Amino acid sequence: MSEINPIEGLDLLPQPIVIITVGDAEDPKKRNAMTAAWITRVSWDPPLVAVSIAPSRYTYELLKEYKEFAINIVSKRILNIALSVFGALSGRHVDKFSRAGVEPIKAKKIRAPVLKEAPIVIECKLIKTVEVGDHILAIGEVLAVYRNSDETPVVWFDDRPRELIQ
Repeated sequence: MSEINPIEGLDLLPQPIVIITVGDAEDPKKRNAMTAAWITRVSWDPPLVAVSIAPSRYTYELLKEYKEFAINIVSKRILNIALSVFGALSGRHVDKFSRAGVEPIKAKKIRAPVLKEAPIVIECKLIKTVEVGDHILAIGEVLAVYRNSDETPVVWFDDRPRELIQ
């Protein structure tokens, strides 16, 4: 067995690629989205998920203010904007939705915007944040889940996106 640097080794852990959306769907100055891969289910009852966010991010600022977020699963169709817009630009000074050429829609149970282009959307109410190293773990209770298409999610593995085989 050969030893691997821990940071490089963690890139070998497959992770879903998602776009976290927060804020007010109807106010371009108070909404944002960021691409994330550090996300997981943490409880069955109640249904809880957790996402890791750097505290310096505008997404985290809006998450603290609105206490809600949506998880938009990324498929191959929206992978490019997930990486080049939602994962590369700051929402403090640019409306990422406009830059990506997508029109956010209002979620079903929360104020946050969601992406109709996402094959699966998970709406959450923030219940707790925990400081973990250089990130904040945001834990949310799942309020609604719906499918917009049958497209297959993309995962992050070995330092790049990968398609799942069905």
